[in-house]
Amino acid sequence: MAFEELDAWLAQVSQSLFDDLSANAEQGYTAIRESRDRLRQHVAELGTADSTEQVPDRIVKIGFTSRKKMVKHLQSVTEKITLPAQTDYHTIIAFHRETTAALEFPFGKSQTNIYCVRSLFPNEIKEIISELNQLRSGLDLIIAPLQGKEQQLQALERVPELAASIKELRAEREQEREHLSHHENELTALNQRIEAERKQQQTLEAGEEWHRFTALERERSALEAELDELKSNVQKLFAPLSKPLTLLMKQDESGRLTLAQAERHAISLLLESPSQTLEGDIAGSLSSIKGLIEGDPTVLKDRKRENALNWLDKLLEADLVSIAEKRRRLKSQLAEVEASCANAAIRLEKEARERALSAAQEHLTQAQEERERAAKRIASLDADLANKKQFLGAALAALAGKEIELMLEVP
Repeated sequence: MAFEELDAWLAQVSQSLFDDLSANAEQGYTAIRESRDRLRQHVAELGTADSTEQVPDRIVKIGFTSRKKMVKHLQSVTEKITLPAQTDYHTIIAFHRETTAALEFPFGKSQTNIYCVRSLFPNEIKEIISELNQLRSGLDLIIAPLQGKEQQLQALERVPELAASIKELRAEREQEREHLSHHENELTALNQRIEAERKQQQTLEAGEEWHRFTALERERSALEAELDELKSNVQKLFAPLSKPLTLLMKQDESGRLTLAQAERHAISLLLESPSQTLEGDIAGSLSSIKGLIEGDPTVLKDRKRENALNWLDKLLEADLVSIAEKRRRLKSQLAEVEASCANAAIRLEKEARERALSAAQEHLTQAQEERERAAKRIASLDADLANKKQFLGAALAALAGKEIELMLEVP
């Protein structure tokens, strides 16, 4: 049986199971309606009846007081018995349950009160009890076709729920399959886009313009390396003055020695960046420091003083001007090359392509994650569908009394 034929099959099975339910229900409804109406009449008669029974005064007092409450309670019972218009098993079961509950204590729960009223009005109570029994007989009549079919009734209740659940799962699975198809198409397009970007990059890197740019990059790296080497050599050249100059600065900070502003600046610059001092009056700075050491023999001890003065003489005799000119020339050349590299259209194009490739790869990763999520969700839905189908098959077998092959095609 195809899943789409389930509703029609269920209607047929329900009709065959309860073919006499409607007729019994109509007959039972009629009997219940007539009994209810007679019960109302008997209850009204009880409310106005006079007692001729010879009973003790205590019973008379309790009986008359309790009659009023009993009549009111019985009237409420009859009002609750509202006959339904439908005769399906859902309606019959609900009506039977509600009416049976209403008839459970029709006289109230006080046995003493019931005894006293019955003692005063035995004939009226007898008529009421007779009609209550007729009501219960009518309820038994309408429920009779359902007796012994509890398992089928449970299956009838279960099948629509399972069928609705399966429909929801199938719809959700179809939606996830659409998502999966979308992500797979997206992955195909992204892979093609990434491949195209890579080919364009390869074409760009094979062009003459890119070769010129990479030559500029190599020139820039060479100039930077040459500048670094020059800086290192200058630092080595001034390294022997590091300790003497540091001692001079400490003495100035402690107040033992007072340096002029120019001297303090020159010493600080020589300690921090010797190569940078080449841009100023390096010879003047060295001469000033030399004069400071020569003018005050106490600022440095003999051996340190002699070494410092000797190295200052060597520096003053060295061609520091040429070193400074070379540094300026290298920095100028580097600035020109860096400007050319920064403004090169080919570099901007290459960077744009790299960004596009990176964005596509990131998007590819996200699409792969979404595809995996959809695939896992589909697998989970497949498991849920198989589970629901198993339960539905069991419910159908309970209804039919045999195994039912359910064809649940999953798109």
